[in-house]
Amino acid sequence: MPEQVDFRFQISVNSPYITLIKYLSPKNKFLEFPRQNMITWALAAFWYPLACKWSGGFSDADLKLKARTAIYQLQQQIIYLAQAFGLENELGNQGMLGNSTQSDADLDPNFDVSTPKSVPTHLKSDGEQNLTSVMSLENDELLEEAFK
Repeated sequence: MPEQVDFRFQISVNSPYITLIKYLSPKNKFLEFPRQNMITWALAAFWYPLACKWSGGFSDADLKLKARTAIYQLQQQIIYLAQAFGLENELGNQGMLGNSTQSDADLDPNFDVSTPKSVPTHLKSDGEQNLTSVMSLENDELLEEAFK
């Protein structure tokens, strides 16, 4: 078995984030996704490129790829939250759910210009995005690519 790294987090019961910590605790058996994935996605989507820059062990090109991947992951998380709370129209009108001036290559760090495709949308037949697929295996593969 690969070597494991233990990460523990404690927070004051008076913290405004105590609800978050309780939600992510092992006692909560009703999470939408595996706990470890939820924590890793959230941390990696924002902090991983900065941690890589801090470590000094990556080229500028690698750091930019990791930053693009993180931005893409953050965009997917915005879409998930907007759908979970019915904010698609409100955020879409503010341009937060898509930017028509951005191309697929700008949004997807693994975009292959030789093959026509778009940012994964996982549309249902009624046009709604499937919430669980927004953070699906495809996005895990993007995240895993960033960690190479």
